[in-house]
Amino acid sequence: MTISRTDPFTFSVVICRHMMLAVGAFTLITGCDLSPRAVNGPRITSCGQLYEVGLAIRSYQHQHGELPPRLSNLVPGYISTSHIAIFYVTNNFVQQQVLPSDWKENPTQIDQCSSYVYLGTSGMQGIIAYEKTNLWKSTATYPDKVAVLFSDFHVQYVPIAKLQELVEKAN
Repeated sequence: MTISRTDPFTFSVVICRHMMLAVGAFTLITGCDLSPRAVNGPRITSCGQLYEVGLAIRSYQHQHGELPPRLSNLVPGYISTSHIAIFYVTNNFVQQQVLPSDWKENPTQIDQCSSYVYLGTSGMQGIIAYEKTNLWKSTATYPDKVAVLFSDFHVQYVPIAKLQELVEKAN
């Protein structure tokens, strides 16, 4: 098929095909669902937040030669204090959480109250961090899976049973 700039229909069909291939490749590589419900939903937001935390961890590792001892070590050097909310998932699809009143301003709360479990240097099976296994209500997309940040800094949904199996093997 020859793409003509004068034929907007042909051009838009080709662009749509390329976009569908890109979405399929992203879903296959990352394991993140890009269906309309997931793209606009809380799960993809949490997956994206964990990915951003992973980028900050990678920057810290590049600069210091090791992973940070705690997630709170990323603030303010790699994640600004005004963006602390990235460590928390707060929406109608998560289980009831009791967060301290200063969770949005106090980096020390991250290590105890974050929506993510950080394994850091004690990580096992190439896992750096993951969503808490009791985070999601059963009505959320993929309530039986958690987003996991791997040591190559990709994020992927993993069944909770598989994650628990990996954790047990490491202990």
